[in-house]
Amino acid sequence: MDSLSNDVFFSISAIEFEKVYMVMDKRIALGYSGRDLSFLLGYRPLYVRDVEDPRHMLRYTPKDTNYLQLIFDCKLEEIMLPKTVESVYRIRVDTLIREGDNPIYKISRKLNNNTVVSYRTINLNEDTNGSLLKATVKSELVLDYIRDLFEGNYFNEPKTALEVFNKCKKKLGESVQPCDLACAIAFYTAKRKSPKLNQVKNKSSRTVYSKG
Repeated sequence: MDSLSNDVFFSISAIEFEKVYMVMDKRIALGYSGRDLSFLLGYRPLYVRDVEDPRHMLRYTPKDTNYLQLIFDCKLEEIMLPKTVESVYRIRVDTLIREGDNPIYKISRKLNNNTVVSYRTINLNEDTNGSLLKATVKSELVLDYIRDLFEGNYFNEPKTALEVFNKCKKKLGESVQPCDLACAIAFYTAKRKSPKLNQVKNKSSRTVYSKG
């Protein structure tokens, strides 16, 4: 594996940088892809991938942090450190690749004594960041349940993906995955004629779904 680029060091908030990869570890532990988490956040499909890309300056906002706690049902310290020894990290990203493979990024830190240490190596195209529309054993059950909600009055008022996801888990069990819901929602947003599910942004700029 050869290094294609040895980028210069750049400075970044240590707490914000650590939060990105604490969240990444949390979503992987739950079996969520980057697209799955973007869906639950109510953002574009590649939002989480761009946040996790060490070359990208996009970061989770404080509102996102609070929402991530709701998604993961976790304490703040599970996805964000209260403090770090250094307030600012000096980071370098080396791009590694094999012929025919997707890029792999090696992240290094320069400490205050100028020692360079490895931070982590990530592959943004690994299976855990893969397709949103993958099926699980619960997919058909979720589709049937969303059909019941759609034919009733549940979607008369706008609902976030997280609201619908939590309702599905309460009804069908914790093994329901975001991709199950995404497939079901896509079925109704893709309809050419009404009634269908419309997608708009709420005041927090998250996608919500309502029948129209």
